[in-house]
Amino acid sequence: MIITIDGPSGTGKTTVARTVAKRLHFVYFDTGAMYRALTWYVLEHNVDIHDTSALQQLLSTFSFNIEQKEDQKRYYVGQEDVTEVIRSQLITDRVSAVSALKTVRDALLHIQHDFARNRDVVFEGRDLGTVVFPRAELKIFLTADPQIRAERRLKEFLEKYPEATQGLDKQTVLADIERRDALDSTREIAPLKCPSDAHCVDTSGLTIDQVVDAIIACVDKVRPRNKGGPFYRIILNLAKGFFALFYRHKVYGVEHFCPGGAIVAPNHVSYLDPPAAAISSPEEVHFLAKEELFRNYFFGKLIRALNAHPVAGTASDIGVMRLICKLLGEGKKVLLFPEGKRGEMDELDALKPGIALLVARSKTAVIPAYIHGTFAIWNRSRKFPKWRGRTACVFGTPIRWSDFEHLDKRKAQELFTAKLTVSLDQLRQWYKDGARGTPP
Repeated sequence: MIITIDGPSGTGKTTVARTVAKRLHFVYFDTGAMYRALTWYVLEHNVDIHDTSALQQLLSTFSFNIEQKEDQKRYYVGQEDVTEVIRSQLITDRVSAVSALKTVRDALLHIQHDFARNRDVVFEGRDLGTVVFPRAELKIFLTADPQIRAERRLKEFLEKYPEATQGLDKQTVLADIERRDALDSTREIAPLKCPSDAHCVDTSGLTIDQVVDAIIACVDKVRPRNKGGPFYRIILNLAKGFFALFYRHKVYGVEHFCPGGAIVAPNHVSYLDPPAAAISSPEEVHFLAKEELFRNYFFGKLIRALNAHPVAGTASDIGVMRLICKLLGEGKKVLLFPEGKRGEMDELDALKPGIALLVARSKTAVIPAYIHGTFAIWNRSRKFPKWRGRTACVFGTPIRWSDFEHLDKRKAQELFTAKLTVSLDQLRQWYKDGARGTPP
């Protein structure tokens, strides 16, 4: 899913876009940083932006990359970290003129399209809903009173870049905002304007959380979560009632469920784990099942109606990978047990490499999940389940391939598997410590 957030400077676009992306577990792309990085690159090479030939040659060598380091994004031009320097007043003064050029906008279009492929992304800029992604599923346009925008912009500059903004005052910032508004809205190429199908939000009297809540409400209307067909819902509700009555089942962390295709990856110690994960999910989930289970006509029809898909092989087999990638590409949630099979003890076994291979190929997210209590009720050594017990399912923060894809492929897969292992251990410990607050 692509969400575009456009609007003039000082409306809170950057903070809102980052917060929306965090709340939805989407990836955030700051197009302003990309154009600022190019402006820095132009100045570094002393290229006249009106010299079309020289500018095109420079554009052919421009490389913009984003890397996630701890909780911060770092911006690179080639190997040069430009995260701080692109926020200087010099870049601010020049970026509008550079970004207004058709040659520039056409050349950088592919960077944004490539980044959006197979991802859920929040894009922030000025012409995203009108030019870059005219078919985005959700378009937001932010506005605010110029005086309020100037106050916000000045406060941001003073807090983030105190040394580079000495002597700056509100009137200077207001004049710059009005100048940039006029330039951006009247330029011939990709002018700043509200898309006809956008949701317009005036942020003047709203807090960041209020703006974000309004956008999240729009997301829920545009892309409601898939609840499955009538038969699926009937069986699911019966299963929920069973688990609630006999096992006092609890669910935590549903706020971590991200829209779109994703792999739900729980620990696996019991025959009850698949239904426990399914009834805990706020969306329908799809399963893989051995193809021999489908040989019985009536049983095969039943489990197909419950979103089971026949497979022969493991998740790392080519045919199985294609099926899973197809389901993920259709925006579905797929339940996969990263350990590969039920454990013989109530503890996490080593994870198989198949899930990292799948994520690398599908570029999707993995939602880790810890299932508690099912081992004591129905483990591999028991023929029948107990009729009393206590179960729970805890969903954790999604893990995205985009945080690892800048690394060597083999190293990225190893680190991804290690991250998933740590996440499952943390969710188990969180539950054992009393299940207080939000799951990690």
